[in-house]
Amino acid sequence: MTSLLWPDWLDDIWAKSPEKDKNGEDGESLARHTWFVLQKLSEMIELRPYLPEMVGFPGLWQTLFWSCLLHDFGKAAKGFQNGLREGPRWPHRHEVLSLAFLDWINKGFSKDENLWTAAAIVYHHKDPDEITFFYLGSKDCSENTVGDLTAGIEESVLKGLWQWLAECIPTWIEELGLASSGVKMVDLVSRDNALNLFISKGSMNIRELLMNLRRWLRQTSRLRKDVLTVGTLALRGHIISCDHTASAHAGSLSKCQLYNTDELLTQWGLLKETLYSHQTACLNTRESAILIAPTGSGKTEAALLWAHNQDDSEKPISRLLYTLPYQASMNAMYGRLIQKGFPGRVGLEHSRSVLALYRRYLEEDYGRKQAMKLARWARQLARLHYYPVRVLSPYQMLKGLYRLKGYESLLTDFLGGVFIFDEIHAYDVKRLAAILATIKYLRKNFGARFLVMSATLPGLLQSKLADALGTNKIIQATPEVFRKFQRHRLLVREGDLLEGSWLKRIANEAKNNLSVLVCCNTIMRAQQAYNELSKELANRVEVLLLHGRFNGRDRLSKEIIIQDTSGSQSKARRPIILVSTQVVEVSLDIDLDVIYSDPAPLEALIQRFGRINRRRLKEWAPVNVFTEPSDGRHVYQEELVLRSLEVLKKNAGNLINEEEISCWLDEVYHGKVAESWNNEFQESYTEFEASCLKTLRAFDADESLEELFYRAFDGMEVLPACLESEYQTLMSANEPLEASQLLVPLSWRHYCMLRSKGFAWNNGRGRPNIVDVPYNSEVGLMNKISN
Repeated sequence: MTSLLWPDWLDDIWAKSPEKDKNGEDGESLARHTWFVLQKLSEMIELRPYLPEMVGFPGLWQTLFWSCLLHDFGKAAKGFQNGLREGPRWPHRHEVLSLAFLDWINKGFSKDENLWTAAAIVYHHKDPDEITFFYLGSKDCSENTVGDLTAGIEESVLKGLWQWLAECIPTWIEELGLASSGVKMVDLVSRDNALNLFISKGSMNIRELLMNLRRWLRQTSRLRKDVLTVGTLALRGHIISCDHTASAHAGSLSKCQLYNTDELLTQWGLLKETLYSHQTACLNTRESAILIAPTGSGKTEAALLWAHNQDDSEKPISRLLYTLPYQASMNAMYGRLIQKGFPGRVGLEHSRSVLALYRRYLEEDYGRKQAMKLARWARQLARLHYYPVRVLSPYQMLKGLYRLKGYESLLTDFLGGVFIFDEIHAYDVKRLAAILATIKYLRKNFGARFLVMSATLPGLLQSKLADALGTNKIIQATPEVFRKFQRHRLLVREGDLLEGSWLKRIANEAKNNLSVLVCCNTIMRAQQAYNELSKELANRVEVLLLHGRFNGRDRLSKEIIIQDTSGSQSKARRPIILVSTQVVEVSLDIDLDVIYSDPAPLEALIQRFGRINRRRLKEWAPVNVFTEPSDGRHVYQEELVLRSLEVLKKNAGNLINEEEISCWLDEVYHGKVAESWNNEFQESYTEFEASCLKTLRAFDADESLEELFYRAFDGMEVLPACLESEYQTLMSANEPLEASQLLVPLSWRHYCMLRSKGFAWNNGRGRPNIVDVPYNSEVGLMNKISN
């Protein structure tokens, strides 16, 4: 930067105080921080150059440029500067004072542009209600408050700020390459007039603007135009993202930069002529679509080929978002995408992502402190939407629709995005309704494109997907490919797998050097099976229990053993009995020899079968499904389980052809079952649409919706009372990530039941909730309330 470009005379006006470990150094100057913010804006404009046309606001980039430029001018107040230098805290909002500087440039803006600019500036930290309460709460109070606010900047500083705008900004626009995006210098009022406006009319004009903004927000709320909603979301989302990424010094935002097809295939060791037909079809599809193909037939590669084909010069891919339902599968996909051509450009987002990243860095031989630092930084970058490729759950997306804090920047990052939805079958009907409503909304209003993948889909789900995607485009593997991936023979067993004779048979299978998967529908049944099999085998073969109520440390140690003994890539395989709940369905890349399973809905059973004979080393492997208990155990609907058993009995003894499973699912989902499913779907869809989509607007985070979100989707983590002492020891030793590995996932519903019985309580702000329930690393969290 040259002296011509840089306002050296303002170097002692800070935007940020010095970092804690840099005593005696200057803070970050206002000009320097503003430059970084504008750099981020220029990078975001490059990601989505088409956005002003898309949201119907041609002046969007011009508005955002001047909003970003002026957003922190209020920090020039003497009180704020003293606060940055360890003086008393300034009792005002700097962004409100920044409004007074709009009088210097408003000749160059229309009335709408002036309001949009003002809104971006004054609400870039706080929501309107909070600003309004403090500055427009009562006439006398607010006039005095605003008056005190504008009296805080010295005349010499005002002159310096005006000089910055007049002399530097034209070259800044040129340096950032923004002229081609419609950003231009405006006609400034003269310096003397600018000072007079600020000093004599600043407080009055701030108050008038705040009142105008209050009316404007009410009007935009009543209009409920989707394009206006998207435009204002993009306005606030951009300024928040630019400000936060600049403050974090996150580095340049990069595009997806998908490789060309030949480079991609070469990296994967594939040739175009060797691709399956469904992979080739994905490569040639430039629209949203549904992909149906068997497990192991290269669906991930097909999805990335589809994503590559969405990129074009007029509408480049801004973000590639790969969604999965379970943390373990997200962690695995994060690693795969790094290997598939995106090193250093993939972010991971779920509630325990920092722990997953920490473990990954430890495996790469980083020390614990360095691994912790890198993991936290990677999580921070993901939260800032820095990475062009992200692996996340749909629930992370839904935070935007539920208007959790920072939702505008999250939704802004979805504009023009390309989404891959894997394992779409894994969601219950209520959550699926919210997810499909979100897909439809983003497709219609955000220019987003989607590929939805599954091995099997019933017809009624296909019709819901077609409505959400706006297309009936289905890419399906050929019958030959489905036959090639046949690997299971279906056996239906009368009775309950917990009966003694069946447990003895399972134990004998292991004694004969087979690896056996025992899958139960509830944790209590899995714990019972584990205890009895352990007694039966008396340490002759390893028996391992896996379910959703182990803490992170124990779950990790179990997954290491499971991958070592039965992982599809393991070179040290040995017999094992793995007793598990449905967490095994999609979370691990394992390959066992035989399965014995509780009855469950057909789509869940198919996922369980996918853990058997995965490498297809045998022509077929037996998959055993029991007829009892057929009531679903309060985990599944009884009618779905009974219908699934009817279909399974018709096909018992046969090899399973995955192409036929969609027809099997249609047999399950017909008549009353289909009617019940559709009614529950529509009720949930309508409720989500009414509470979230139809009320969606910018500048309006909603705490009531936030609580609703966490109760519906996110669950919680608790600390068993028996581990509280160890937790405190680790926290005292400054090992928070190690301490977090002691927490156990628990549904909100189950926590509330425990709390009502006096077995759970809140442990204070910032500390985990405690459950007084027995826990050990062998069987996990016990049940004081039966499932």
